[in-house]
Amino acid sequence: MTRTRKSSAQIRFEILEFLFYNRRPQLRTHLWRKATTLSYDDFLKHLDYLVERELVEKKGGSYSLTSNGMKVYLSLRDALPSIM
Repeated sequence: MTRTRKSSAQIRFEILEFLFYNRRPQLRTHLWRKATTLSYDDFLKHLDYLVERELVEKKGGSYSLTSNGMKVYLSLRDALPSIM
């Protein structure tokens, strides 16, 4: 069985999607295990990217979607079917 590599955009979308449907703040390791199949180091790179762009925020040891992150997720979700 051949596994296809996911693009960075696809991985980040999946993290945003998980946080969108799981509104409570999520511990980093829980988010990593439930939202991705990445190695932990690779996951952290994508999570840091989302935090730097203020799409995800860290409060204490937990992460949640910002209002901007919610808007971006909804825009992507609406646009993806038309380009796939």
